[in-house]
Amino acid sequence: MGFLPQELPIAVKTAIDQISVHPSVSKVATKPSKDKHDSWIIEIDMDVPLPRDARDKGITATGVKATEWVKIVFPTSFPAQAPRLFLRADFNRAHPHINPGRLGELVSPCIYEGRLDDLLHEPDWINGIINQLADWLGKAATGELLDCSSQGWEPIRRDSVNGTIVTDISIIRERMANAMNPLSQYLRYEYWQSIIGHSGRIIDESALYANLGEAIRKFRIGNNNERSPFRSFFSLAMLISGGTKKTIDIYQPDDVDNLEQLLLRAESYGCRSGLENRLKEITENITLPLIEQTLEVAVLFAVKRPCNLIGEGSDIEIIPYRIAFTSDENRRLQLCRTTVSPLVLIQKVSQKLLAETSDRNFNEADRRKEIAMIGCGSLGSKIAMHLARSGHGPFRLYDKDCFSPHNTARHAVANFAAAEFMLPKVWLTEDLLKQVGANVTQLKNPHEDIISLLQTKPDLLAKCNGLIIDATASISVQDALCIVSPKHLGAPLLQVALYGRGKIGFFGLEGKDRNPRVDDLVAQLYQLGLDSSPIGASLYLATNFDRINTGQGCASFSMKMSDAKISLFSAGISERASQLLDNGIPKGGELLVGLLTEDGLGVNWLRQATTKIEILYIGDKSKWELRIPVALKDQMRMETEQHRPLETGGVLIGHINWGRRTIYVTGLLPPPTDSEFRTDEFVLGIQGLKKQISVIEKTTRHTLTYLGTWHSHPNGGGASGTDRNTLAELTRERNNVPSVCLIYRPEGLLAVPGPITNS
Repeated sequence: MGFLPQELPIAVKTAIDQISVHPSVSKVATKPSKDKHDSWIIEIDMDVPLPRDARDKGITATGVKATEWVKIVFPTSFPAQAPRLFLRADFNRAHPHINPGRLGELVSPCIYEGRLDDLLHEPDWINGIINQLADWLGKAATGELLDCSSQGWEPIRRDSVNGTIVTDISIIRERMANAMNPLSQYLRYEYWQSIIGHSGRIIDESALYANLGEAIRKFRIGNNNERSPFRSFFSLAMLISGGTKKTIDIYQPDDVDNLEQLLLRAESYGCRSGLENRLKEITENITLPLIEQTLEVAVLFAVKRPCNLIGEGSDIEIIPYRIAFTSDENRRLQLCRTTVSPLVLIQKVSQKLLAETSDRNFNEADRRKEIAMIGCGSLGSKIAMHLARSGHGPFRLYDKDCFSPHNTARHAVANFAAAEFMLPKVWLTEDLLKQVGANVTQLKNPHEDIISLLQTKPDLLAKCNGLIIDATASISVQDALCIVSPKHLGAPLLQVALYGRGKIGFFGLEGKDRNPRVDDLVAQLYQLGLDSSPIGASLYLATNFDRINTGQGCASFSMKMSDAKISLFSAGISERASQLLDNGIPKGGELLVGLLTEDGLGVNWLRQATTKIEILYIGDKSKWELRIPVALKDQMRMETEQHRPLETGGVLIGHINWGRRTIYVTGLLPPPTDSEFRTDEFVLGIQGLKKQISVIEKTTRHTLTYLGTWHSHPNGGGASGTDRNTLAELTRERNNVPSVCLIYRPEGLLAVPGPITNS
């Protein structure tokens, strides 16, 4: 390679050196030269192994030669970007896997299922590209470029197109799949052209007409759609097929550019008569409003292939064309006044498209998994949008609040007018979801207070069968949801919230039969805040500086938190919710706590073990509900076994919900060092206990407090007189604060009977 010029970049020189010694390259035919774009170009000859019956002629029946000329163009960005490869201009363009191009231009082969730039950066470097080219030429020679067994059928190549057309391809395919015999149907079609040249076309695949007369009665063909924001026109699309009995296994690149060629193509698909009949009906029955008016009609050929199309789960290929009629002096349509051009088919926005684009495996059952979003604020609106864009839904929305000006900083809706007029958040979120194709269930009173709705209709959420998400961050809403019977919730309840100016995220999913319940998981979070300083620092150290005034009045404040932080947490919450909807709900529930990283760039989600909750009813006249995790009961059992035959015990700490008369045991404190352990009695000491409880209450801002005591009866039995006296003494000391005395026995937990408050 001594002829290489000195100015040749070292990377290009190295690549040419490797190409020149490749076993499939017979010679480098030209010296490197520059084109007008400063790209370096070489021409090489490649040896192609031909089938036995073509060797004597040196060329196959499909036009592949024993020695093929190849032009290699190295861009100025090489080796960051791969070279471009071209074959001779008269190379047979009927082969599959050829990139679109004009007749007479050099042919660009599609040699790799991926990006050539990525292939170049594989270990084989430039040899990897030449290997792929050699393989492509070899398969072209033997007619094996189209490999149904491993790759699938390559969709038809259109070297030139005249726009796009949007429809739900799956619905068109379903109709074709159900039609054994030839098919020709009318669909409603709408197209538009902007003043700057952009055009659009959409097919309403749900509007199906058995005959032209029915279509004409339903809408005005050739007239403007007055409801459209664009200058669009109504027209017809024709679905034409030879039926599923006829398989078309010959690959034909698209060369249609007039009506006669379109009819010939229809003939090769076994459906010429269907197309001719429909065209005859159109020309005989449609009159346009104006002379020399253009009317576009779409033609969709539905063709059954011998195997599934590449990357798809269907063997039916939809091939669209545009026929443009121009009305004559009588405003009638004639076949001699038409132009024809291919169109690119684009899948309409649908749940399936969004799901597959979001890397989800979509199935038809997903269309029926309803999601109830309680709270359409900054967090709830983002979660709803993430789930909708992943193809989930339908949704039912609840929120009593209106969109305030400060919501513009963080809400998924960015609408200045909505903030000025303070429109209901439910309306705005519904509109947002519908913009991405999601279905929203129409409710009677979606913007009423969810608490009031549940009071008047406890089974409000019974029909929701996917997931119920509470994103209100409201304890009163949590309490209202907690009193709903499990039979009145059609789906598991998930509660999500952010704390500490967006430093802590909470994800609490209820277990089977609402055990654990969301309030149990929140109580567990409170305990985690005590046990973990990173969680507690953000959970409990709130100050007035965490709030921003959004108006006048005591209720006119909001937590300071950036949109970016909410987006970080909502993304993780939505991803996990999507997984649950797809893969099923864990029977034991789920608790995840998210911690914002110190640099604010991410969130670390920590999975916490969940446990079933044991429920006891304590007190005499006015019963209280005591909820204790089975994990704490197991801890009592282990301590009982360790001290057997002596009695042991300790202190209960937890949270009190006065409104619902519910006590949550969240943790056990070990007995003080001056405690007494006997075979017939346990005496709880006091050394350091008061200070320890004071620290807990101060650290958690009285979210957690002292609840009472527990002790063991290792040999079983009920509450003794001493136990009753202990409870009575606790009750006197604590006045109206409920006090709990639990006994652990091998047969289970027992609450010492008697009044637990003085009131």
